[in-house]
Formats: sequence, C-alpha cells, structure tokens
Amino acid sequence: MLGDSGSIVAYYAPFEKQVLEELAVAMPEYREWVDGLQPRLIDLLKTVQQPSLLSPKQKGSASLKKVLPVLTGISYEGLSFSDGKLAGVAFMQATYGNASDDLRQEIRHDLEEYCGQDTGGMVEIIKKLIEITG
Repeated sequence: MLGDSGSIVAYYAPFEKQVLEELAVAMPEYREWVDGLQPRLIDLLKTVQQPSLLSPKQKGSASLKKVLPVLTGISYEGLSFSDGKLAGVAFMQATYGNASDDLRQEIRHDLEEYCGQDTGGMVEIIKKLIEITG
C-alpha cells in the first residue's frame, strides 16, 4: 500500500511515470490516483549518477544492475532474470501465452524474486548512501 502521502522512490522515474500514465489511460477509473502518485516520485538514479559515486566497475553505466553490486555487493547472479526485458517477456508469456499452470507459478515466483531484488536493492543503496554521507 502506497498510502496518501510521502515519497515514492523509483529508479529512473520517467519510465515509472510513463507506465503510470499508460495505466491511467487503460483504466481511467484510476486517473485521480495516478495523478496523485506522479509528484511523489523521487528518482534514485539521479542521485547515483553523481560523479563522486561513480566507479570504474560500473563501466560507464548507472543502471541498477551495475550500481547495486558496486555499492552493496548484492548482484543479480543466480536469479532467473537478469534484466527487465527478460522479466517482461516472461510476464507476457505467463499472462497471455499458453503456459501451463506449473510454468505460470514458476514465472510468478521468479518475477517476485527479481522484482524483490530491485526493490530491496534500492533500499540497500539508500542505506549505503546514508552511511557514506554520514
């Protein structure tokens, strides 16, 4: 539950805003709710792109998959999905494809694990940034 107030942390907020806008178009009954969320989004990407936080280990990328291991030691190794595109394809397969019930359950589990890594990773990055800045 997002509640009615407070910040909502996103990694690359323009993408999240676009998805929310698409939701509001597809489901107009949620327009007011979406409009209330948009100004609350804070973009963690903008923070980690600061030159003082960049590392050569990121190879010029500030993606969550590159920043998370550098700042926290947490990686996506061992997960079924290593990026959002693969997760999106799996979601489409489970939702609209002819996947068996067992495969749907497996994909759901893998998506929960992957999305949990993204969300938990942002929390860990914020903790590390607090530690660094004192």
